[in-house]
Amino acid sequence: MRKTIVCLVLIQMLTSLPLFFPVYSLINELGVEVNGEKIAFMDAQPYIDEQTGSTMVPAREIAEKLGAEVAWNRSSMQVTFRSQHATSILTIGQKNASVDGKQVELDSPAVLKKDRTMVPLRAVSESLGADVDWVGERNLVLITSADKAQRSTWIWDSKLIETDGDRILQFAASQKLTAIYLRFEKYPSQDVYRNFIRRASGQGIKVEALAGERDWIYEENHIYIQQWMAAVTQYNTSVDALERFQGFHFDIEPYTLDKWKVNQTWVLERWMDTIRFIESRVKSSDRNMTMAFDIPFWINSVTVPGSSYSFSAWLLEKADSVVIMAYRNKALGSNGIIARAKSIILEAATLKKRAVIAVDTLPSTEADYTTFYKSNASLMESELKQVKESLSPYPSYIGIAVHDYVRWIDLLNANR
Repeated sequence: MRKTIVCLVLIQMLTSLPLFFPVYSLINELGVEVNGEKIAFMDAQPYIDEQTGSTMVPAREIAEKLGAEVAWNRSSMQVTFRSQHATSILTIGQKNASVDGKQVELDSPAVLKKDRTMVPLRAVSESLGADVDWVGERNLVLITSADKAQRSTWIWDSKLIETDGDRILQFAASQKLTAIYLRFEKYPSQDVYRNFIRRASGQGIKVEALAGERDWIYEENHIYIQQWMAAVTQYNTSVDALERFQGFHFDIEPYTLDKWKVNQTWVLERWMDTIRFIESRVKSSDRNMTMAFDIPFWINSVTVPGSSYSFSAWLLEKADSVVIMAYRNKALGSNGIIARAKSIILEAATLKKRAVIAVDTLPSTEADYTTFYKSNASLMESELKQVKESLSPYPSYIGIAVHDYVRWIDLLNANR
């Protein structure tokens, strides 16, 4: 269901997104990158469709770069793209495509040019689940494959799904969200969670159960972790598959305790005990649930007590994925998002784990450069484009997260 809806929404955006250049643009001024790697088209060169201004590219080269299988049927004059995200069929000369059996209107049809099938770049890329950005100042089309195009946010106030559920899901669609970290509490009611998660699943959005307190590292507080995880598990077993949480998401920040300043080793040891406790509970409750941790970028410089092994690598070993809180408001530079996240991205790649890069939109007591609070949504997206281009070549990188939903909405409203 998610595959179809995402493809339908994105392909129908063909006429509104900035991949249509003036007819007089020279094609040698245009660059196309997939996951940070520039494509050198060998069999046929891209060109601008004079009628629509759409960028047309060789079907096979762009699809195979995105991991899709391509089949050409000469008798029906159709090209078929098959990926784990969708099956799309384009017919030569027709301004519509079939995406998982649904008919979708295109701005520009597929054509044959010198015995090569040429297709609209954005249509094919997005039908395969990819994210497409236009970097105007560089005449660059930046394509991020589906496995690296995750976009997510945190919802800490779970009552919002009851009072503002429609707006949240509309926001999720407009921002192309693929994941929501939703705090799970005794309220709202189970039916409210069921309805929201079912609708989110219908939009192709996975929902992870969110919780965490800094004092959870104290052994006497492990009972609260156990009770929360048991409540999530009980909820999941009592609802339909599309209404279930797909993972446990923990935001435990014991370095904010006063104890961290006076006895860091003690805090680290308690933190490790807590992670081991969580790991054991996940294994005994529901092995289908993933386990994710929010971690600060600088934890890479901290070592496991009694060793030289980085604490971030130890956390990565325990988790299925991590969200790196690379809280900066610039992508580039020695103090930028990319530089701050790079060490853990490399560790995750070595350990074959997944990592999301997070930015913040809340006011900060640390410094203005740690948040987009005083910036605007357009500037934030511009910086995130650079993050995607730089980090998407790494196998561990899977996408972006913005903290949090409420302030992100405020940022967008301020932008208007």
